[in-house]
Amino acid sequence: MDDALVNLDYANSNFRHEYRLRLSALASKAYACVFLAITGASPTEFAQFDYDEAIEVERSLVKKEFSAVKFRARGKKTRYAIGRNNGLSLLREYLTLRAWILNGENFDYLFFSMDRSGGYTGTYSRLSNEFCTTLYRTISGVYLDSTCPNITSRTLRKFKSVILHGLGFSPATVADVLNHTVSTNVSEYAQANVDQQQSEFEGYWQSVRRAAEMMRERAQQDDALATASGHCNAFNNPIPEGAAVAIQPNCKTQYGCLYCTHYVCHSDEEDVHKLTSLQYVINAVRDASRDFQHAETLYRDLSIRIVFILDGIAARSDASAELVAMIKRVVHERGELTPFWERRLQRYEKLGVVF
Repeated sequence: MDDALVNLDYANSNFRHEYRLRLSALASKAYACVFLAITGASPTEFAQFDYDEAIEVERSLVKKEFSAVKFRARGKKTRYAIGRNNGLSLLREYLTLRAWILNGENFDYLFFSMDRSGGYTGTYSRLSNEFCTTLYRTISGVYLDSTCPNITSRTLRKFKSVILHGLGFSPATVADVLNHTVSTNVSEYAQANVDQQQSEFEGYWQSVRRAAEMMRERAQQDDALATASGHCNAFNNPIPEGAAVAIQPNCKTQYGCLYCTHYVCHSDEEDVHKLTSLQYVINAVRDASRDFQHAETLYRDLSIRIVFILDGIAARSDASAELVAMIKRVVHERGELTPFWERRLQRYEKLGVVF
């Protein structure tokens, strides 16, 4: 006990004790991770942030950006803002901690790692690209619940992009803030938040259910015109059944019929055969397409919609279920499509679209 008290008194009297240095190193990495989230910079760019520029940012009434060089973009100079309020306040806090850690030593870069060889050596080096992961491993299960996942720099950049889009900024502005092109932002960093995803899924399934309901509500209509995908009660007057549909309805083609408010599906052998034949063709195109992503984007939604409608027909009665099962065997096992979709499939085969 006496030895413990002696060690405690020594630690408290030594303002640069090993444990103080250890905690300051931890705090320094934590500040770095916070600024990585604020700026949305990549770790490579972040490690380039300059101390002298930070002093200029801290003192200037105008300048609130750090600069770096993006090596993957042919040396393009990038700029990342920290904001006038919270960001600037955090920067001042960090600069105070940084001055205490360096204790009169100079280091060109704003953020750094404290070198160790057993204990801290009093020398410093640039941050590695893995500094956030290193901090996570240090604090996980100690200062942070072990079930909390690591948040990567890419995830931080995606989150910043989602927030900026959600606030109504234009794609060009968001891309400029993150220092990449609009196409890169749309393809790599555009991701809906949870509320948006919920809204989109609700709208999607409501749309699919409406398609199945059209079959139930209009099954007895006799004035509908026969089409390759079912029937239509207002031919040459296509109206999308939602603001955004996967395929725009067009009476000159047959793929968008299921997205039209005038689409009618009779729960009989004729229309079940048409739908199943359509499903066979689009799945053949999806499987054989060289541009897989494009084919999936175009036809996956349509295929799901067909499945939903066929399931709705099968659920009406035992006889309907037997009919749907029989037609699926005719199409998928024996390859007997309706004449229209058989001709369409043969045309695709000649063009090399399907094999």
